[in-house]
Amino acid sequence: MNFKFLLFTITLIFLLMGCSDINTISESPDYDVTVLEDSNDESLDDSSKYILPKPPSLTVYVGEEPLSPTLGTYSWIDETGSGIEADSVAPPELVKNNNPMSVTVDTNIELEFDEQPASYTVRIWEEDHNIKSESNKVVLSDKGRVIYEVLAHWEQGVASYAFALNIE
Repeated sequence: MNFKFLLFTITLIFLLMGCSDINTISESPDYDVTVLEDSNDESLDDSSKYILPKPPSLTVYVGEEPLSPTLGTYSWIDETGSGIEADSVAPPELVKNNNPMSVTVDTNIELEFDEQPASYTVRIWEEDHNIKSESNKVVLSDKGRVIYEVLAHWEQGVASYAFALNIE
């Protein structure tokens, strides 16, 4: 008897949750655009989807090879005044499943933003989530897997990008 009542209650809860009028958030698989889907609330304007602002993308050139770092934590406001703050795990966690590109200490590393920031800092992270050093460029002085974070500042906000290199 108790089992049937419990099963009925759980089924009823799931049914009510499925029929609720809650806004949902969905992300594209590549995390480039986040779209909010509205409920059927008629008090909202005609647009039913909003594209949230994102900071400019960063390409890291390792010699001639482009590398796309992972976008981490950011805060961004677009020209309309719409803004977003997105939090993420620390850079070592962001890149833990990435295969780092192999480089030597004399490899030329260049950072190319879609929109040049007012300033940026390059941090080297240790695997235990501590910041080892900060610089205004990518420093290739260690050996082995090195985790980098580029923390860039614009008038519209700030963004963090993470990537790893294997220094031979």
